[in-house]
Amino acid sequence: MVALPSQTTLKVGDSPQRRTRGGQIISNVARAFFALGYLVGSMVHVRFAVTNNHVYEAFGKTALIPGFQKLWSSVAMPNITFFALLLAAFEMTTGILILSRGKYVRIGLAASVLFNLFLVQLGHASPEAGWKADVLVNRLPNLLFAPPQLAFFSVHFDESLPELLRGRLR
Repeated sequence: MVALPSQTTLKVGDSPQRRTRGGQIISNVARAFFALGYLVGSMVHVRFAVTNNHVYEAFGKTALIPGFQKLWSSVAMPNITFFALLLAAFEMTTGILILSRGKYVRIGLAASVLFNLFLVQLGHASPEAGWKADVLVNRLPNLLFAPPQLAFFSVHFDESLPELLRGRLR
């Protein structure tokens, strides 16, 4: 055990955020933010899958990998309702995992980071003239969204977010 100046005792290898109240609050607010993004995104994709699935056509035009553009138009678009609903299920699962506890949070965060890196390749369906505009609009948001999540791999979440909220309300 290591004694820190604030009299907080940690085991070697423990994250300081595991024991400090301020670190726990920041970690839980951040994971709620990330999870909410996935939960809302899931609902948006269900809506688009059912009512407005042509919006997905432009994604094939912003993919960086040339073969992926052809794959998108020949496989994804003819079956876009299925793939959009599959994406909604993925986002719902990722959000729920991030709100969970223990290793499930890390699984959700890993899925989130990998998904964001995939979106860097796919883009945000906004074909832009010039590489600078393309990076700014289609790639940068996901490049900025993924790294902050990596910091939470060192945090141990002992309680799910719903458990934390129930405990605070009592």
